[in-house]
Amino acid sequence: MAILNVDRYYPCCHPFFERCNNSKYLEKTEIEGFGGNLILYKRPDLDAVTWHYRAKIEGMKGYVRRSTKETNFELAKRKAEQEFIENTGKFKNNVEVNITYVRTAIQRYLKHISEKKYYIDNSQRFRYVKNTWYRYMHGYFGDMKVSEITEAELEGYWHYRRDYYVKGAGKELMASNKNRVNAKTQTSRNIKVRFSYGTARAEASVINQFFAWCYDSRVGLTSKVLKTSAKDAFESVDVNKKNRRPHFDEKDWRIVRQNLKNYAECKGRFEVKYDREFVNKSRFMMRTFILFLGSTGMRLGEAKQIRWKDVRFDKKQNAIIVNVDESTSKVRRGRDVVAHSTWIGSLLDEWKEMSDFTKDSDLVFYAVKENNPDTQNVCDVSISFKNFLKEIGKLENERGKVRTLYSLRHTYATLRLEAGVEVYNLAKNMGTSVQQIEWHYGHVNTKKIVGDLTKGGSLKDTQKAKDIELAAEMITHLRDGTLDEKAVASALKNIAINK
Repeated sequence: MAILNVDRYYPCCHPFFERCNNSKYLEKTEIEGFGGNLILYKRPDLDAVTWHYRAKIEGMKGYVRRSTKETNFELAKRKAEQEFIENTGKFKNNVEVNITYVRTAIQRYLKHISEKKYYIDNSQRFRYVKNTWYRYMHGYFGDMKVSEITEAELEGYWHYRRDYYVKGAGKELMASNKNRVNAKTQTSRNIKVRFSYGTARAEASVINQFFAWCYDSRVGLTSKVLKTSAKDAFESVDVNKKNRRPHFDEKDWRIVRQNLKNYAECKGRFEVKYDREFVNKSRFMMRTFILFLGSTGMRLGEAKQIRWKDVRFDKKQNAIIVNVDESTSKVRRGRDVVAHSTWIGSLLDEWKEMSDFTKDSDLVFYAVKENNPDTQNVCDVSISFKNFLKEIGKLENERGKVRTLYSLRHTYATLRLEAGVEVYNLAKNMGTSVQQIEWHYGHVNTKKIVGDLTKGGSLKDTQKAKDIELAAEMITHLRDGTLDEKAVASALKNIAINK
């Protein structure tokens, strides 16, 4: 016998409720001992056999209406009394009383996070959460009752997700995408049918944050914490295989740096004949941004939010230090990031002279709109970087994996490990755990650590040796085009003054 759940199909303002409220109750019976707040009745618009109840909980707006699913009066009365007591307790403890479906809860959740500073400042992240949810998760979770979702159902999402572009809703999207109506082709053949481990991690994060909100005491939609992991989407052997992040090895990274200099100066294959001043400025910023990521290993979202007040030169330690505010950190923890090379400071100084935004509170890296050139927006050079990599033949690594801006974080981690940096210090600088470093970069060849473990305390520890090492580094950057003569001279001057 089908029971219509009005919360599932109609909002509270729907005319259906008016019809229910105005319709005649059959065998309306007030249950004693509840002060007129609990009545049993039958509904003529349904089967007129099953007992329903209407409860008025003190302090709660509106009524709680439920079917007892019982045709026997005494059984229905007992169930109504029991649920009245349970719902009263829920309401007093700020737990949701009425049945809430995921499709309703997600609307409340998106409204909630849209008003948070982090998502206001990171509109791209908000769009990603919203679009990803409605593209993938909504089709699976949407019609589920939040309070009744089990761990098994949560794990079942990955089975649904694996089939999404094979026999699910995404199959039609592959053939015809309504969002590409004015494009050259209407198909979405660039979509990967089999998602990567990184994609699974990102989606797991979206799911977990939603269910964490559902469990929050002020929301109270669930009585337990629901959590999933990207590992649930793959066999362990696949996880290890898929977790090898695309990055640049030392040789390719040198080629990228050399070409970036020509790119910023519009030389050779990167020459342009239009609006050269604007192009030079935007390209110089992109070059600085890429080298900044490669020198700090910061997350992309963190680097985009860096402001001039966050960057400082520590004379005592002869190091560029960048403050990451907890509000922009993915893990909600602030930290100081030490740049690998001091020359990045000279590059930032040069960029500041060119930038139109140089106040302490201004973004270091930014974008502007044509109709509003006086207002900064968060920069997005991902497409430009991909096109640049295509031009120099370095878009894919030797395994055919496409490199992106995020590959710079992996490049930083890999090269630092190969250089013998201690794992704990690297994890601290990158704002992650030692376990994550070992998980993602355990395959890195760290043979230089052997030299670090066996070296003696001779010339290596003297100030003279440190000066020679820094000078040699400057010469290397001069040769490969990463720095010009002016920048090298400035860096060497800083070393001499602040040693």
